[in-house]
Amino acid sequence: MGEALASALRYAGFDCLTTTEADRRRQPDEAQLAFATKERRIIFTANVQDFPRIHWEWIAAGRHHAGIIVLTDQRTTPGDIQRAMVALRNRFPGGIAGELEYLLNWIPRK
Repeated sequence: MGEALASALRYAGFDCLTTTEADRRRQPDEAQLAFATKERRIIFTANVQDFPRIHWEWIAAGRHHAGIIVLTDQRTTPGDIQRAMVALRNRFPGGIAGELEYLLNWIPRK
């Protein structure tokens, strides 16, 4: 997550932490999800290849996480991401624990 996106999300009231801020840039995906789970944080990622698979592996193993949001279109603007995140938060005010969501499903249509 870039600084512009982190700023947009924080402006909208989200408590977010980038991998750089957490000093976790080179950690494997499984370790990232374990860290987020321990911290009760939702993972927001553009890694479409691995995180859906990891989600289903965790579910099959009876493991839980705070939620995973996958960005499938890297051209999505920080503003559209912010609006989609707000829509998700409004729909699931208690969070998305254990769920896998694709962000493009939550971008309001113009």
